[in-house]
Amino acid sequence: MKYGILLAGIFLIILPPASTAAIGEDVSIIPKPVFLQRGDGVFTMNEKTIIIIRNETSSFGSVGRDLQEKLRRATGYPLDIRPNHRSGAVDNTILLTNEVRGQSLGDEGYELSVRKNSISIAAQTAHGAFYAVQSLFQLLPAEVERQVLSGRMSWTIPCVEIRDKPRFGWRGMHLDVGRHFFPAAFIKRYIDLMAAYKMNTFHWHLTEDQGWRIEIRNYPRLTEVGSQRRETMGDCTPYGGFYTQSEVREIVEYARQRFITVVPEIEMPGHSLAALAAYPALSCSGGPLKVATEWGVFDDVYCAGREETFEFLQNVLAEITQLFPGPFVHIGGDECPKLRWKNCVRCQNRIRTERLKDESELQSYFIKRIEKMLNAKGKRLLGWDEILEGGLASNAAVMSWRGTNGGIEAARAGHDVVMSPGSNCYFDYYQGKSGEPPAIGGYLPLDTVYSYEPVPAELSSEEAKHILGAQGNMWTEWMPDSLQVEYMLLPRMLALSEVVWTRPEDRNYQDFTLRLERHYDRLAAMGVNFRVPPPSGIGGRAVIFHDTLLTLSSPVPGGTVYYALGEKDSVPSQLYSRAITIKGDEVLRAQTVLGNGRRSNIATTEFLRAEPELNGLNFTYYEGSWDSLPDFNTLTPAQSGRIYDIGLDVIPHREDEFALRMSGFITIEAEGEYRFTITSDDGSRLFIDGKETVNNDGLHGAREVSSLTRLTRGKHAMTILYFEKTGDQSLDLSIEGPHLARHHVPPRILSH
Repeated sequence: MKYGILLAGIFLIILPPASTAAIGEDVSIIPKPVFLQRGDGVFTMNEKTIIIIRNETSSFGSVGRDLQEKLRRATGYPLDIRPNHRSGAVDNTILLTNEVRGQSLGDEGYELSVRKNSISIAAQTAHGAFYAVQSLFQLLPAEVERQVLSGRMSWTIPCVEIRDKPRFGWRGMHLDVGRHFFPAAFIKRYIDLMAAYKMNTFHWHLTEDQGWRIEIRNYPRLTEVGSQRRETMGDCTPYGGFYTQSEVREIVEYARQRFITVVPEIEMPGHSLAALAAYPALSCSGGPLKVATEWGVFDDVYCAGREETFEFLQNVLAEITQLFPGPFVHIGGDECPKLRWKNCVRCQNRIRTERLKDESELQSYFIKRIEKMLNAKGKRLLGWDEILEGGLASNAAVMSWRGTNGGIEAARAGHDVVMSPGSNCYFDYYQGKSGEPPAIGGYLPLDTVYSYEPVPAELSSEEAKHILGAQGNMWTEWMPDSLQVEYMLLPRMLALSEVVWTRPEDRNYQDFTLRLERHYDRLAAMGVNFRVPPPSGIGGRAVIFHDTLLTLSSPVPGGTVYYALGEKDSVPSQLYSRAITIKGDEVLRAQTVLGNGRRSNIATTEFLRAEPELNGLNFTYYEGSWDSLPDFNTLTPAQSGRIYDIGLDVIPHREDEFALRMSGFITIEAEGEYRFTITSDDGSRLFIDGKETVNNDGLHGAREVSSLTRLTRGKHAMTILYFEKTGDQSLDLSIEGPHLARHHVPPRILSH
């Protein structure tokens, strides 16, 4: 990667707008090129087709050989390479040259011309030629992606003229291997998927509280102790793994050959419990400490008052900088609790000696010392946006994840920024609202990824030059294997690839989804576990007041929909052909099936019948910031109304900092003991007949608390209180009792 381009942030060269009028169904390139014009006819590859390379550099030759190898594997054709052939245009050839006809396209740009008798790839560098080859593969039938000979078929390529280059120089994907470890073979597969869609930066998150994953020869206990944990979230199963330096070098070289820069992340000063378990003398307490077995943020961090800490980190980074030739080293810097520093004599002495104001400035001191170490090795420091706290190191770059404010602040201060906000770039979030495997929380559908604009509107044109690009983050707490990583990655990475490559004025979500249809076949041919979207019109809970006609459709043109109406564990086997009548409390399950045989997860809608005049709870909605449930009697509601289901989706609310009070009655059909369970993020409480039944108050993630209470038959007054501060949010109430399995409280037993 040429970071001179990165620092420019946005290309200033003006190209013609992308031409779409003449693009046929057989042209579906992702990310969308700057200029593409469909011609008449096709080029047909056969056993006599040859590859010509008009460039003597080894990197151009490498691109040509990669092209030859992939085409040979799929077609069986020899595709001989003829270097430096200069006899003019030759029929039935694929030409690679650095003789660009038009204006400069930069190091990553290219021209691709497909005519009936030949193909020409022109780029100033092998980097650009590589991206032209990726576009060429996408013009071929999907069978080109298979690892075996595809048999007798016609290998045709539509005639096109393409001139293309990226908008941003940083087009990244991140992978956390600390929470769950993935073998080197999968890391290469991940890199291959990135390269196929012109992503160029792999952010490798190598250390965490739950595991240290890279060999450091000066400190063998980092892998002997730090790479292993006793169990994971109470599963009583030991877990571990790490990469040798030989494996790391092999992966870095593998990425380089695909024009991907690997950025290592070595977490500090927080998220370092695995390292401290191996070398407890580097902590404030001195240990003993253990590798974390649960997810979360932990108080034990590197001691900023010990010189031994900085000596250790300098030695670790000396080995890291030898392994990774790219310009950046990511040092984390996020979510560092200050509790240990506040109570540490050494850290407090450091604050006094360095004339620092507080622990936030102590963190800034820590980061600045690390930056000097990296600068001495010719590297730049990169960190999460918490490194802004207490003052930012002069040459440091910021990765903005807590929204966009950190990126705006850093860019205005003259620092380079990679945008990666959770709202659009956290691929560990749920992709749908029903039928999804367990995830950390949040909700990030494909269209939200695609809608992202990396340059904040608040920045001036000069400040915007500091926005290097954007990246997707793959945190793996809830991804125990590579299949789950692929499922969470695809197709969202394709949407992000277009965000960071294509100009905003050329992006259109409907157009993207039409092109994406053909990529489902390409991904299937690759053998990856991509997500197939479930049928449109299904998911979650729905309250109905009368018989309702439900319409389903395949979100992928050409897909079919199967459904089942009835028991929750029934398999969708009935082909959907017309609207379905829903009459009462029903469970509908449905599934999309693609033409290539891939299926979506089964999505479910639970229909709940209610009578509008009888059922429902009254609610009042409040806005404010609290750390626990407020005294609602002292507040003025911002709105009020009636709801027929218990949850957050049924009440309009702002993103963060709000509270709710829901009140009415619950009807109990038989006397006995009932268990009520509230699941919420943040706090909640349940009152029945004026008495507290469940207390789930406080700031926390999704947590369930339950309690037993004896109730007589009939109506009982009920009040639910809830507040949300920031981040993820949820609220659910379930009931379990005599002859009643645990289930969400249905609207038919609620009244006002």
